Amino acid sequence: MSGISRRHFLGASAAGAAGAVVLGPAGGTASAAPPAARTPSGLLTSLLPDGLGVTAARPRLSWQVADLGHGTKQTHYQVQFATTPSRLGGRHVWDSGRVASADSVAVPYGGPALSPRTVYWWRVRMFDGHGSSRWSEPALLATGVADWTAEPIWAPAVQAPGDGVLKARVQITSVAASLWFRASGTSANYLWQLRAGTPGVLKKHVCVKGTYQVLEEKRLSIPVETGRWYDVTVEMAGSTFTTSIDGTEVDSTTDGTYRTGTVGIRNGSSEANVWDRVTFTTVDGKAVVDEDFTDGRGTFGAGTVADGALTLGKGQSTLSSAGLADDDWALLRTEFTPARKPIAAAILHVAAQSPSPIRQYPAKIWVNGDVAGFASMRSGAGAPRYHSFDVTKALRPGRRNALAALAFTTDDKRFLAQLVITYADGTTTTVDSGASWKARRQAGMLRDGGTIGSGFYTGPQEYWDMRQEPAGWTSPGFDDSGWETAAVKAAIDGLEPALVEPVGLYDVEPASVRKVSSGTWLVDLGREIAGGLRLSVRGRAGQTVEVRLGEELNDDGTVKYALRAGVTYKETWTLRDGRQTIEHWGYRGFRYAQLICDDDLDLSKAVTGRAWRAAWRDSDASFASSSRDLDRVYELSRYSIEATRGDLYIDTPTRERGPYEGDALINQASEYGVQRSFALARASDVYLARNHTWPTEYRLMNVMSAWQDYLHTGDPEQLAADYDILATKHLTSYLGDDGLVHKDPGSSSHDLGDLVDWPASNRDGYVFTDVNTVVNACQYAAFTAMADIAAALGKTADAKKWRASADKLAGAMRAKLLNASNGRFVDGIGTTHSAQHATAFPVALGVADPLPDSVVRALGKTLADGGMKVSVYGAQFLLDALFATGQAEAAIGLMTSTGMSSWLHMLDDLGATIVTEAWDPSLKSNMTFSHAWGSAPANALPRHVLGVRITKPGAAEIEVRPRPGGLDRVSGRVPTIRGPVAVALNRDTKYRLDVDVPPNTSARIVVELGDDDPRAFHVTGPHARAPRSTGQDATGRLLAIGPVGSGRTTVSRRK
Repeated sequence: MSGISRRHFLGASAAGAAGAVVLGPAGGTASAAPPAARTPSGLLTSLLPDGLGVTAARPRLSWQVADLGHGTKQTHYQVQFATTPSRLGGRHVWDSGRVASADSVAVPYGGPALSPRTVYWWRVRMFDGHGSSRWSEPALLATGVADWTAEPIWAPAVQAPGDGVLKARVQITSVAASLWFRASGTSANYLWQLRAGTPGVLKKHVCVKGTYQVLEEKRLSIPVETGRWYDVTVEMAGSTFTTSIDGTEVDSTTDGTYRTGTVGIRNGSSEANVWDRVTFTTVDGKAVVDEDFTDGRGTFGAGTVADGALTLGKGQSTLSSAGLADDDWALLRTEFTPARKPIAAAILHVAAQSPSPIRQYPAKIWVNGDVAGFASMRSGAGAPRYHSFDVTKALRPGRRNALAALAFTTDDKRFLAQLVITYADGTTTTVDSGASWKARRQAGMLRDGGTIGSGFYTGPQEYWDMRQEPAGWTSPGFDDSGWETAAVKAAIDGLEPALVEPVGLYDVEPASVRKVSSGTWLVDLGREIAGGLRLSVRGRAGQTVEVRLGEELNDDGTVKYALRAGVTYKETWTLRDGRQTIEHWGYRGFRYAQLICDDDLDLSKAVTGRAWRAAWRDSDASFASSSRDLDRVYELSRYSIEATRGDLYIDTPTRERGPYEGDALINQASEYGVQRSFALARASDVYLARNHTWPTEYRLMNVMSAWQDYLHTGDPEQLAADYDILATKHLTSYLGDDGLVHKDPGSSSHDLGDLVDWPASNRDGYVFTDVNTVVNACQYAAFTAMADIAAALGKTADAKKWRASADKLAGAMRAKLLNASNGRFVDGIGTTHSAQHATAFPVALGVADPLPDSVVRALGKTLADGGMKVSVYGAQFLLDALFATGQAEAAIGLMTSTGMSSWLHMLDDLGATIVTEAWDPSLKSNMTFSHAWGSAPANALPRHVLGVRITKPGAAEIEVRPRPGGLDRVSGRVPTIRGPVAVALNRDTKYRLDVDVPPNTSARIVVELGDDDPRAFHVTGPHARAPRSTGQDATGRLLAIGPVGSGRTTVSRRK
C-alpha cells in the first residue's frame, strides 16, 4: 500500500468499530452547500442546548464555529457570561478575553465559580486569523440546586377503617362467594368464603404476605344454594368477628392479626357470583363503602354492572378503593403571584419518587394549565434525579399563577418542586413545595383498574371518571379550599440533576378516524408513538368511551389491545356533562385506537395522539438514494429513534421498558447520526455503568459506549468520573494464559450468561463453549476502548496494559478460532461449527483488521453468502462486517431484501412503523413493534454508505469514504458536534462526489476506485491542491485526498 493502512480505512480500533453505527432523518440532498453561518451556533452547556440544572462550577462549553469562508479554522475565541442577556454588553460575570485556542468543543468555563440556583446567559465569538465572527445568540445556563429549601410532599393517605359492620347481598353462580376485610392489599387480609352445598360451609382464612392460612372450615346448619340471594353480615369488634346469614348468627371467630383495612370481593379460578349491594359502616356510623351498583362499579375495580348488580366472573377479584390508603395517585397544586415586572427566566426544578416500580416518570407537571414536563427518570443504584424546566413563557407577572402535578407510584411517594423566578432587574423569588400546597387523592377520578404491565412494572390502567375530576385544577383561580394540606415527607437525599433534554408532549394528528360500526371508531395515527391519546368531546354524565390501543390490528380489523408483548391497553373513560378533554397520564406504545361509545357521540375530530419524546430537529440529518426501498428502510429506522427518544434508552415502551447496554450501544450511535444530540446517550451510559444487566457481552458494551461518547463529544469528564467503574466491567478474572476469556457460558436471563443473539432461534445453531468467539470479540473491543480511554485521560501505563491485553486476546483468536482456509471463525474452542455470528462479530469489532486482504475478502464472502441469519440486533454487527470486508453491495442487498428477515418485511408485511424486536412473530411470539435495537440501517447508511466517520475526538477530524455498492446516487447530511457533514455522490453518467465539511474540522476523503485509474479523478474547490495518496485494502484500490478543510470539495472523474 502507498500511504494508507487498512487499519485506518476499516475503522481502526475495535472501539471505533464497536460504535459501528450512525444515522439521520430523510429528505433533502447534499447537492447544494449549506448556507454560511456568520455567527457561532449550536451552543451547548454540558452537552445540553439549554444548560438546565448544570451543577458543575466550571461546566464545559461547545459551539459550532462560524463559517468565515472555506477552510475556516478557529484561532481564538472569546466567551462572555452575564446574569441577564442585557448585561452581556458590559456587566459581565466573566469575560474570557481573546483566548488563543482552536478548541470549540468541551471548552472548560474559566470564570469565577457559578452559583447554584442562578441563571446565566453566555455567548461566544471566534477569530480565524483574518477577522472575527459576530457574537452568537445568547444561550441560557441555569445552575442546579445545591441546598433545597423545598420539602417533598404527597397526598395524605386515608386512615384505614377498623371496627364496623360489613354487609353484602350476594348470589353464588359457581362454587362460592368470598369477602375480603381488614385488607391492606390482596396479600394481607382476612378472607371469609361462603361455599355452596348441603350443608353450606363458611371457610375462614387469614392471608399474611400472600399466603393464606385456614382458620376454620365451619359446616353450617343451613344449606347454601347457587342462584339464590343471601344477606351476609360480618361485625368487627377488636379481634372478634361475628358472622350472620339472612339475619341469623352463624359464627364468631377471634383473631388479632389485622386491626384495620378495607373490604373487597375475591373469586378463585372456579368461583363466580353476583352482588346486589356491599356496604361497610364504622362504629360511629360513617359509611366508608356503600355501593348498590346502580351507577357503575363505584369503588370496585373489576366485574361488569347490569341492572343494578355487579357480576364477577371466575378469577375476578377487587378491593374497594374507599378503605385503602388510596395514595398511589396524588393531585398536588399551589398558586402564587410573581411581582409585576419583567421576568428574565423562571426555572422549575422537580424530583418525583419513585420511578422504579412503574419504570417511567412518577409526575406530570403543569404551569398555568399547560404541561411543563415530567419527572423523574430512573437512576437505579445511582443518586435520584431531578429535572429542570424553563417555564419563563408560561408565567404571568403580577397575576395569579398555578403550579400543579398529577403523580403516581406505588413506592417511596415523594414530590419535590422548587421554582426560581429571576427578574430582569436581577432580583429573585422562589416558590417551594411544602405544607402550603394543597393535595387530593384520586377519589374516584382514577380508580384502580389494575396494571398494563407484563410483570416487569406496575403501569396503571387509567380508568378516568371525569365526573370526579376537579375541573380546572391545573389552572389559576381554582377553588381548592376543600382539599387537604399536602403531607410533608422526608427529604430526598443525594439528588443530582438528570442532565437530559426535557421530554415533552407533541400532537400527532391521526392519519384517519373512521366510524366502522354503530358506536365504534377506529383511529390510525399513521405511525406508532410512545405516548397517549387525547379525547376532546362534549358528553353527558355517565357516558363511557372504551379505549383500546394497540400496535397492530386483528384479522377482523379490530385493534389488538392485548399486545403480543404481554401488556393490555383497554380502559374505560367516563364522561361528565359538557365539553371536556381527557388525556393519558402515562405512556404506551401504540399506533391504533379503537373507541367504543354511544352511537350519538361524534369522535371524527375528537382524537389526537400525544407523543412523549424529546424535541426533534428534522434538519439535523437526511438520506436519499437511487433506491426507493433503501430510503424507506432508512426512514423506518430514523423514525424509530425519534419516536423512542425519551429520558433514558430503553428496549421498548411496551413490555419491559428496560435499559440494556447492547440496545444502548445501537441507540447511541443511531442517535448520533440523526440528531446533534449527546446528553441522552451520556445519561443512559451513566445509568448502565451503575446498573448492569445480565448478558456477558453487554457489560463490555458499556465500555465501548463510553468511548463513543468521548469520540463524538470530545468531552472527557464522564470518562474521568467513571474510569474506575469501567475498569471493573472486563472479564479479566476469566482470562487464561493464552489471553482468551474462558468461562462457563451460563444461561439466558442469569448474570453473566452469554447472549450471542436473541431470540435463540436467530443464533444460527451457535455452539456455546467455555471459549466463546462472540464474547472474546466483545472483550477485545472493550479492552481496546479501555486503552483509548486511559490514553485520553493521560493514564499512559494503564493504556499500555489494556492495549497489551487486547493485542494478546486478538492474536489468540486469530490463531485458535480462525479457519482462514474456509473464510470463517468457529463458534469457540472445542467445536468446528461456525454460526454467522462467529465471523460477523470479530470482523465488525476489529479482530480481523491485521489479516491479509485475501483472508478478509474470504471472510466477507462467507458472510455475504450466508444472507441474514442473525436477529435484528445481530444485524448491526453483520452489516458492519460486510462493509468492512468490501461487501457493500451485499449489505445494501440485505437492507433492501423482501424476505422474512428484513426491514421491508417489517414495513410491508407486518405494517410496522418502528423497527420490531424480531424479524417476525414466528421467531418470537411476544415481540414488540417498538424496539429501537433493530435500527441498524439508519446508522449504517450514514457511516458506511455516505461514509462519514469521526476519527479524532470531538469530530476534530473525520473521514468520508462512501461505499454505495450498486447505487447510482446517494446523498445526505450527517450531524457532528462541530456541524453537519454533507455528502452527495452521483454515478448516473459519470462520477461526482461533493463533500461539505463544517468549519474547524478537517476531513480525509477516500474514493474506492474499483478498476479506475486514480489519475482519472479531478479535485475542484478551495482544496483542489490537497495531498493525494493511493493504496489498497480488501475492498480494492483506494484514492485518499486530504486533509481538506471546511467548505465544499468536489471529486469527479474525467471522461
